[in-house]
Amino acid sequence: MKYRIIICLSIIVSMLLLCPSTRAEETHTESIISEIMNTRQAILANAGESSSNKFVFLAFWDFDGTILKGDCSDGMKSDGKWLYKGLTQLAIESGYSEIYPPKGGVERFWKDYRHMEHNIGKWLAYPFIPQMLRGTQLSDIHKLSGKHFNNVLSNYYFSSSIRMLKALEDGGVKCHIISASADVFVDAAAPTLGLNTERFHGIELRIRDGRLTEELVYPVTWSDGKTEKLISIVEETAQRHPNKQVIVLAAFGNGYSNDGPFMKYVATQTLPAGKPVAVMINGGDTPTAYRELFIQVQQSEIQSASAAESKNLKKESSNSEQGAEGDAVNRAP
Repeated sequence: MKYRIIICLSIIVSMLLLCPSTRAEETHTESIISEIMNTRQAILANAGESSSNKFVFLAFWDFDGTILKGDCSDGMKSDGKWLYKGLTQLAIESGYSEIYPPKGGVERFWKDYRHMEHNIGKWLAYPFIPQMLRGTQLSDIHKLSGKHFNNVLSNYYFSSSIRMLKALEDGGVKCHIISASADVFVDAAAPTLGLNTERFHGIELRIRDGRLTEELVYPVTWSDGKTEKLISIVEETAQRHPNKQVIVLAAFGNGYSNDGPFMKYVATQTLPAGKPVAVMINGGDTPTAYRELFIQVQQSEIQSASAAESKNLKKESSNSEQGAEGDAVNRAP
C-alpha cells in the first residue's frame, strides 16, 4: 500500500511539472494585450489599404516595480533579509566609487542619499547614484550590471509584464523603457528582455574617454522628465521614418509621482481610431488627478516562480516517499 501511494505521488508530481497550464496565471494580461492590439488594428483598418507601412507603433514602460519586482539600484528585501542586492551596493563593494570605499561605504552612501531624498528632493538624489561612480570605466559597470541581470535580477521579472511586453513586440509594437534608475545599470537588462539597448533610457551621464563623469544628460528621467523623454523619442522616431506616423498605444508604470505624468500624457491622447491604454501595476490608491485614466492591476508572479514550484514539488514528493518509508523505521522530527 505504501508503495502504491509513493507511485501515485510520483505520477502526480510528474504531471504537474510537465503541464504549465496547471499553474494559475494572472488574469489581466490577455484583456490588456487584446485592447492594445485591437486599437492597433483599428488604426490600420481606418487608414485603408497598404496601411501597415504607414505607421510606427510604440509603447512605453517604467522598469523598477513595473517589469522588475523590486528595484535594480536599491535591491529588495523580505522580512529583513536580502532577496537580491542592488547594483548600487554591488558597485560600491566592487570598488567603483571614488567617494565611498568598499568597506563601510554602502552604509555611508545610503545615509547621504536618504538625506538628499528627504531634505532636498529626489531630483538631486536619483542622479547621485550614477554620479558617485564618476571616473569608473563604463565597461566595468556594464559588465557588473550584465552579470547581475543575467544571474539574478531577470529571475524577478513580473511574469505578466514579460508576457505583455513580448506580445506587443510580436504584434508590431516597439517597446521602450524609461527608468529613473541609472542608464548604466538598466541598459544591461536589454539582452534579458530581447530588446536593443537603444530602447532603454535611464538617468544618463556624459561619458568621456570611456569613463563616467558627473555631468547629466537632460532630461533627467524622473516624473515630468519621463514625459519629456517620451516626447523626444517620438520626435526622433518620426525623423527616422519621415513617411510614417508615430503612434503611442500604451504606457505601463507602478507609481503616481514617478510614472503618473508620462502615463497621463499617453492616456489622454486622441488616436486616429480606438483609445490608448495606460496600465498602473500595484499602484495603490489613485490620486484625484489620475482617476479613471489608468487600468489598475495587481501582479506578484515572477519569472523564477516556475522553477521554484518545480523544486517544491520535487521536495514534497521526496518528503512523502521518506515519510511513507519512515513509518516502518524512524520519522525525522
